[in-house]
Amino acid sequence: MIDLGFRTVERGGGDAVVECDVTAATANALGTLHGGVIATLVDEAGTEAIRSTDRDGRRGVTTDLNVSYFAAAPVGTTVRAEARTLKIGKTLAFVEVDLRGEGGKLLAQGRMTKYMPA
Repeated sequence: MIDLGFRTVERGGGDAVVECDVTAATANALGTLHGGVIATLVDEAGTEAIRSTDRDGRRGVTTDLNVSYFAAAPVGTTVRAEARTLKIGKTLAFVEVDLRGEGGKLLAQGRMTKYMPA
């Protein structure tokens, strides 16, 4: 497994922030953050947000994930995935994630649904 260098820098109350440095290991052929890494950041930050408010701290299993890409993040920069839990039910949890670049520029947005087994 490749270490993508994700760092959870905030977590609590249904929110989480995960940061990642854009390096050659996380870049695509154009030298910007790979879309698959962005999707993985949405999943990781969303999971941390859900766990921070779920009474049992369940990780769950992703059943749906979508990402809209708006702008690129070049190698040498840091991105920040800001996740907010929308709802946790008995078996499903919903979260939204904004991915921001340096200066707070919105790079991508994602939504995720997790199945939360008992």
